[in-house]
Amino acid sequence: VRFIETEMAEQSDFQKRLMQIGIHGTIASTIALGHELHLFEALAKVGSEENPATPKQVADESGCKERYVKEWLSAMAAGEIIEVNEEEKFWIPKENVEDLTSGLALQFNLFLPLLLKSYDNLCNVFRKEGPLGLNYSDFTGFYQVMSSFSEAMHKKHLVSDFLPALGADIPERLKEGGMMCLDVGCGNGFHAALLAETFPKSNFTGIDITLEAVHQASQRRKDDGLTFDNLAFIQMNAGEMDADWTNKFDVVTIFDACHDQMRPDLCLKEIYRVLKPGGIFGMLEIKGSSNVYTDRKEIGELAAHMYGCSVLHCLPVGSNSPDALGLGTMWGKERAKNLLRQAGFTNISIVPTTIFPVNDFYVCKKE
Repeated sequence: VRFIETEMAEQSDFQKRLMQIGIHGTIASTIALGHELHLFEALAKVGSEENPATPKQVADESGCKERYVKEWLSAMAAGEIIEVNEEEKFWIPKENVEDLTSGLALQFNLFLPLLLKSYDNLCNVFRKEGPLGLNYSDFTGFYQVMSSFSEAMHKKHLVSDFLPALGADIPERLKEGGMMCLDVGCGNGFHAALLAETFPKSNFTGIDITLEAVHQASQRRKDDGLTFDNLAFIQMNAGEMDADWTNKFDVVTIFDACHDQMRPDLCLKEIYRVLKPGGIFGMLEIKGSSNVYTDRKEIGELAAHMYGCSVLHCLPVGSNSPDALGLGTMWGKERAKNLLRQAGFTNISIVPTTIFPVNDFYVCKKE
C-alpha cells in the first residue's frame, strides 16, 4: 500500500488525470449495469438514511443474486454514488434518488457499455484493410438508450420551445389543423407522437430506415391509451423518399439524425423536395464549429464526449458504403450550412438553443 501511495504521489498531473479517466469509466459502466438491472430503484425502495438497506434486501427486491449485488453496492458506495455506513448498509440520499432512477444526467453513463459491444469490429474498421464501417444493426441497444436520452431532453421543450423557433405562427397553424408534418429519422416515434397528441387536427408522419424503430414507434398510444388517427410511421430511406411526396409537407423535422447517415446530402435534398413552397425545415444537430480546436475551446469536455461517440458509433455507421460522406457527430456549422445550400435552401438561420447547450437548431425555409 505504501508503495502505491508513493507511486501516486510522484505522478505528474497528466498521469493522475489518465488514472482518473479510467476510474470514472469503470464507475460509469457500473452505473449503467445498475440502471439495466433496476438496482437503483430497488435500493431507493428498501433503503433510506434512516433505515439503510442490506445487500440481501436489495437483492430480493431486484431479483438478483445477493453476492453480486453486494459487490455492486460496494462499487457505488466507494465511488460516492450512494452512501454506506460502518455496518455495510446502503442508501441513496433523498436529493439524488430522481437523478439515479430517471434523470437526464444518468443517461450519459449508459452509452459506454453499449457502444463497446462492437469494439473488436471497430478495431477492424480502423485498419486500412478492414471494412468501411459498421451496420446500424450492431447498435440495437444503443438506439434504445439514445431514444430515452432524446425523450428526456426534449419532452419539456418540444412544444414550448422548438415549435416557436420554427416560426412564431407554427403552433397556432398546427392547432388550427390541416398541417402535414414529417419527422425524418423518427426513432421510437416520441417527437411525432407528442406533436400528434398535442395537435389532433394536423397530420404527422415519421420515417426511419430501421424496421425495429418503426415497429417500436407504431406501438405508441395516447396518454389515455387510445390509438392515433393522425399519425403514421413508415420504414423508408430518407435519401429516397416516396416519389409522390413532392411538395407534400408544411413542416419537416429531423432530431440528431442527419450526421450519422451515409448520404446526408441526399436526405437534405429529399427534404427540400417534399417540402411545400414556403414550408419550414427544422434540424436539431450537435453543436460544432467544423474545427476541433474551436470545439475544444468553446465546449470543453463535452466536445471530447461528442467526438468519442463519433469514433465509437456515428462515424462507422455513416461511413459504411463506398460513396459515404463520413461526416461524424461533430460535422459542425460550416459543413451543415454547405450541405443545406447544396440541397436548395437559401433561407438558413441557426437559432440559439440555450436549453440544450450541446445542440444547434437550423431553421430553413423553402422559397
